[in-house]
Amino acid sequence: MLKNVLKVGDRIELKSINQVRLMENTNRVYLSQVLDILDDYRMNIAVPIESGHLVPLEIGSRYEMSFLTNSGLYMCKCEIKNRLKQENLYYLAVSIISELKRDQRRQYFRLEKIIPLKYRVVSELEQRLRYFMEKKAYKDDREKRLVSEKLLQLEGTRLEGTIVNVSGGGIKFSSMSKHENGTTLMLDFSLIDGLKIEAEAKVIGSAEISNSKGKIEYRCEFKKIKKDLREAIVRYVFSEERKQRQKESGL
Repeated sequence: MLKNVLKVGDRIELKSINQVRLMENTNRVYLSQVLDILDDYRMNIAVPIESGHLVPLEIGSRYEMSFLTNSGLYMCKCEIKNRLKQENLYYLAVSIISELKRDQRRQYFRLEKIIPLKYRVVSELEQRLRYFMEKKAYKDDREKRLVSEKLLQLEGTRLEGTIVNVSGGGIKFSSMSKHENGTTLMLDFSLIDGLKIEAEAKVIGSAEISNSKGKIEYRCEFKKIKKDLREAIVRYVFSEERKQRQKESGL
């Protein structure tokens, strides 16, 4: 199983699951890299580096390991079996001690990021007509054409906002426009890699921004979004977090 989802060179994160450690902060997350995969339960990884210094994790210590692959985010538990050195390379021998599982929680981790947003309000009539079209409830081609034309008329004015954080579950954004909780919005934004995201979302909370007259911050939950786009956001969040940790650790 391990060889099917992980490969040499992949980045991994390690979070301590030990209950008692005299010298180790159990809340720390270490960034490492896969050096060799011996079988489905054993592999060698790079010794984590923080601020330019090696972090020799304790033999026998256990960690929650998570990593991103083309098929999604995974996690498992592992144990440090040995600390080794080959020429000038320091590495750790690791054993997998639990079942490998998709890490569904990670899709809801939020990344603080400023991203331009264009959006529009979706009226109740538009929602009903879209449902009508999805169910193919029209009697004939003429009725289908009339409903399609009405939907184009209802699309309305596109508004502008600024996303301040994003996750696989939704976004938080600021705007000068006012919207009630429960309002349905059609979102349109792009990630840094150029991938365009279009999704239907619902406003689930709002608050005026202090020291910014008229600007309101909204929390939105995705209601309709393609699976591949949601997964792309998850990968983006994970990748950006990883880059930040690389800068912090110097790896």
